[in-house]
Amino acid sequence: MKLILLILFLLSSCESLIYSNYKIINNKKLNLNTYEVRRGDNLYSISRKLNLSISSLIKLNKIAPPYKIFPKQNLILPKQSFHKVKKGETLYSISRRYKTDVYSISKLNNLKNINSINEGQALKIYGDIKNETKNNYRSNVNKAKIKKTDSKKKSLKSVEKTTLNFKQTVSKNSKFIWPVKGKLISKYGKSSDGFFNDGININSKLNQKVGASNDGVVIYSGNEIPGYGNLVLIKHSQNWITAYAHLGEVSIEKGDKVKKGQIIGLVGKTGNVRKPQLHFELRKGKDAVNPLNYLS
Repeated sequence: MKLILLILFLLSSCESLIYSNYKIINNKKLNLNTYEVRRGDNLYSISRKLNLSISSLIKLNKIAPPYKIFPKQNLILPKQSFHKVKKGETLYSISRRYKTDVYSISKLNNLKNINSINEGQALKIYGDIKNETKNNYRSNVNKAKIKKTDSKKKSLKSVEKTTLNFKQTVSKNSKFIWPVKGKLISKYGKSSDGFFNDGININSKLNQKVGASNDGVVIYSGNEIPGYGNLVLIKHSQNWITAYAHLGEVSIEKGDKVKKGQIIGLVGKTGNVRKPQLHFELRKGKDAVNPLNYLS
């Protein structure tokens, strides 16, 4: 998904979703495009207007926490490039390669379905490609093979102990509850068709109640992200974020405080799904994690 979901809490740095007119300045001396910050702007709103990732803006402009920006400030914008889709690639893998996010790429290219891109398709990209030559790639593959071989030499007992310790840590810190009851349609991770699922999809009845997985504040409620239909994002303590997609009806708004188990909406089939279900994600900051390791 992708929710785009990178550093969404930046909304609080300068609240406004009603944008003023903006202008992009071409700085010929530096051969750079820059954006002049207007009153009411924040990094999140600018990234949405220009279809850029928040992380690229932060990195290029060396913006330090708490990520404040100011009117008339000129922000350097990343250069635009094109990426030709290769066999087996997904929008998620491409976004990782260019250090951007799925939402930014989908909006920039007017993609109606983020799960459907074609081999040979040219995508406009704003982002910095990871510096990795073919030789470096082969070197990394060889290193990975060596590590894999070395890991096999470890005793089974040692591996079991490491896994057990990790599970104990997860169990101890588990604070999230299942948002809805139902069977799993799709698990977290890469599927056989090459698509990477940032969360889980739960098969549920139409109009079944969906509850907040934990206490938090609603930071997004809308349907502007292609493929996800009606989507709700909730920010929790310790920089955790949960996402609830394909909702039919939504009963909360941005800025609302919610309690664990509080009804936030009803199961629907909005977005790119054909039958009622809930797509649920759990993120630690910008990184998606497997919800099944944290739900109780």
